[in-house]
Amino acid sequence: MSLSWRPLLDRYIYVVLSDVRLFLCSESVYTIDMYPKLSGKERLSQQVADHIVMLIEDGRLEPGDKLPNEQQLAELFGLSRPTIREAIRSLVTRHVLEVVRGRGTFVTAKPGVETDPLGLNLLSGDDLRGSLAEARLIIEPGVARLAAEKADPQDIEKIETHLADMEQIVRERMVSMSIELEFHRSIANASKNPVIVRIVPLIMESIIRTYDEARRTRHDHATALEEHKHIVAAIRDRDGDRAEASMRSHLQRSIARTLAKADKGESPPPIPRL
Repeated sequence: MSLSWRPLLDRYIYVVLSDVRLFLCSESVYTIDMYPKLSGKERLSQQVADHIVMLIEDGRLEPGDKLPNEQQLAELFGLSRPTIREAIRSLVTRHVLEVVRGRGTFVTAKPGVETDPLGLNLLSGDDLRGSLAEARLIIEPGVARLAAEKADPQDIEKIETHLADMEQIVRERMVSMSIELEFHRSIANASKNPVIVRIVPLIMESIIRTYDEARRTRHDHATALEEHKHIVAAIRDRDGDRAEASMRSHLQRSIARTLAKADKGESPPPIPRL
């Protein structure tokens, strides 16, 4: 018997299991109870948008998940396609969903977070460099303290993995800002604070631009590596005071190195090796 059912996977099929229908629509997978019929006095498009946000908050929709198409959502919710279209448009504006031409509608990688909501890319290089330095010195030492207090074994393993990646970069005498940025992001994630997890990446994206202008070097990586080791050791030891102090020292030295280049001055003395 030929596999005549296979072409249906490019469209949709459903399987009835204990009266629960599981739909597979190309890349999307969903149960029918995820999208109930909607009605009421509140604007219907707003109800649809609120319901999709609720699915994301509850973890039933995750970043990168594909939603059913417009026609299927209309049938599931029992609403018109223009109503669904308006709801999707509002969530795209809020950076909760993204529409990929020819593929469909997906939950964004960071629902609700714009790439530059603070307008940092509109600041001049000098203004941005100084403002970022102040912001980092205020925020990141406290983030390191929280990481030391709240990180679980998986968080520490991820931080150490990024540290090992940086060691490899230094050994190979290469330059990679993304490795350093991932190191700082992993510490933010270990803080277990959802606000910090969203704020730090915004600052990190702007740091890429600042460091590009400062022409990061292999020597900078090697020096930062030793500073990062002190931070990781403090987090691993659950020493919040030391983690905070180590992060502050690292940032102060990093800022000094950047300013020294801008002024063609000397870098600060290297931090003692662990």
